[in-house]
Order: sequence, then C-alpha cells, then structure tokens
Amino acid sequence: MAGGCMTVDEHWVTPNSVWTGGLWWGHNKLLKRKPLMAGWGDKKATEWKPAHELIQISLPAHIVYGFRIHCGTESLEEWAKTATAAEFESVARKVFDGLFSTGVVEELRKRVRDITLENTILYNRDAPFYIEFTHAIKKGNIGRVLNVLSIWMVMMRSPKTMPRYADAIFEMLVRIKNFPPKLHELYLANWLVNLTGRLYGFKPVDLLQEHSNFWAKIIYAAKGTDKSWKWLSMITVCIFTLREAMRTVQTAFKIPAYGEKHKTPPIDDEIALINIAKALEDNSIQSYVEGRPANDHVVPVLDLIKEGAVYASSRKAFHWFTRDTRRPEKRGFDRADDASNEEEEEKADDGDEEEHYDPTEEDLRVDDEEFLIEPAELLTAATELVDSELIDSDEEIEDE
Repeated sequence: MAGGCMTVDEHWVTPNSVWTGGLWWGHNKLLKRKPLMAGWGDKKATEWKPAHELIQISLPAHIVYGFRIHCGTESLEEWAKTATAAEFESVARKVFDGLFSTGVVEELRKRVRDITLENTILYNRDAPFYIEFTHAIKKGNIGRVLNVLSIWMVMMRSPKTMPRYADAIFEMLVRIKNFPPKLHELYLANWLVNLTGRLYGFKPVDLLQEHSNFWAKIIYAAKGTDKSWKWLSMITVCIFTLREAMRTVQTAFKIPAYGEKHKTPPIDDEIALINIAKALEDNSIQSYVEGRPANDHVVPVLDLIKEGAVYASSRKAFHWFTRDTRRPEKRGFDRADDASNEEEEEKADDGDEEEHYDPTEEDLRVDDEEFLIEPAELLTAATELVDSELIDSDEEIEDE
C-alpha cells in the first residue's frame, strides 16, 4: 500500500497545473473518477484503492503511446498486425531505453530542459515497480517481492517521503539475510499463502489475517448478548467453510452480488474510451519539446532512487541500526548533548510524521476472492427467488 501511494504522491505534482507529465492528475479527470487527494503536502493519507487502479490504467496508456512513437507508423494497430516477434522486441527495447530509463533524464538535462518529459520518464520508471510487486505477490514469487522491496527501501529514504517504512524494510531484509539457512527458507516459504490453489491466487499472510478479521468482526459479528469471546473463537475457525457455503448458494441460485462489487478496471476499454494515450499524444507528453509552454511553472519531481542513494552514503544512514559502543564517564557537571542533538537533527531531516496506511473495508474488497453479499442479504435473496419460483409454479398449475 505504501509503495503504490508513494508513486502517486511523488508524481501527482500540482493539481490543475498544465502539462505536469508523469502520472498527471488529469488522468483521473479523464477517467471521470471521483477527485483523488494525493501528494506529499496533503494532510490526509492517499486512498490506496483509487491510487492502485489509477496506476494500473495510466501506465499501460504510457506504454501504448510509447509503442506508437517508436513503431515507425501512424497506426499502432496496423503495425501490430504485421509485426514479427523480433520487430516487437526491437521496438520494446527502444521504448524502454527512450522512455523508461533514468539515463535518458540525465541526457535531457544537458539540453534545454523539458520538465514535463523528465517527469514522465521518472514516472514510467517508478510505476512498473508497483506493478511488478503486485504481480509477484499474486504469482507467489517471493524472490521478485524481495527485489522490489530492496529498491523501495532506497526510494523511501528520499527527503520528506517515507523514512520509517524504509527503516522497517531495511531491518526486515537484514534479519532475513542473517537467519540460519533452515529458518531463512521457512520464513520465505510461508510469507505468501494460496488457499484456493488457483494460479495467481497468492496473498501475504498479513493480508489473509486482515481478511479473517474483516469476516469475523463485520460479516459474522454477533449481536447483543451473543457478542462474546466464545462466539468469536467458534466462528473464526469456520470462516472459510462458511464462505464456501455462501458461494455455493450464490452460484446455485444465480444470486447477483449486491452493493459495489469491485471489478478490475477494463484497461482496453478505459484507454479506448477515455483515450489517455491520445491525450498524451495531443500534448506531446512523451516527446521532447524545446521551449514547451508553461515549462517554467512545472515542478520537477524527485528522482527517488538517486535521492535515496545519496542518503545511504551519509554519516547517519545507519544511525538507528548501529550499536552504541560509547561508555559513560563522570566528568563533573558538564552536559553532553551531542547524542540528543543528533537525534533531533535526524527527526528534522525526516520531516513531519509520515502517512500511515491501514487497509480499509473498501481496500479489502478489492481482493478477487472477496464478494460483497452478506449472509443476511444472501438468505433474503435466495428466499425471494424460491418464493418467486413457487408462485410461478402455482400459476402454471392453475392455468392447466
């Protein structure tokens, strides 16, 4: 959650600004979605679900337009019909080298700067880390998960971002590395779980626990005097069996899920209808424009990897993880405030209290394994369907 919100917060830039590049707040407007409060300066933590969906839709649009630029034809669709695997790979390499690489940004800064394009390239580089992370979890590939966490650890140490998350990731990775071989293997093998056996059905253990808490406290919560630890201990061990029973009834009676059941945004339709890729093309967002209008008013985003790497080379990088070998000595009444001063400087550099991300009920419902219909609604819907079938049957008998 923090990784996705970090990407959105850094690349959201200033709402209502012109040609900001990157994630471009205008994408959310083009998609006709509710306004999203994002950015490091906002007092409220960025909502994870809309941020997650926005990255999932925006990044493919950037890739599609990138292929349109480098395929060499006016119509990407016509090129795709005749392109060979070798040609596709060649164009993909051009797109990656030209629009997804930090090296391109360094080269661009040697010319008359186009901040919009620089912001876009940095977004194109940062967003795939989040996509890779979510896919790696669903696939159950813990090695890919660790790779992304190592990069995020550096990015989150950029100034005024997420230093405490960076420290937590660093401590976790160091502990894992120093585990005995058997414990190391056991830990990694049990980080992700798949209770369904389906392909791409993995989820982190902590998310599984959040789901269990959700069903125990919200769906199957006892009322009144029945609300007790005895009830909770009984119902928690039955949750998955009860869920399967609900699904069986729902399927048998063809009961639609009530409420706002989450569906993965149809990426092809979103891009075709809202035309983010065309908006990028119309404004030449991913092309170099010397003297671009309003360029002086576009705020450059941080190169999070570069800034985080600079911190790693500073004298206080491992301050919280280094054992203090100093020994106190009695020297009269002199006060030694050096340590406290260093701690105050550290806190000042980290900035204000950073955002804390706790999964909400809406976030948990994003999971494909969850459905919105509750037991009471399920029973009511099933009863209504049975009654309607009986009424129809009685009417047919009367007609005969």
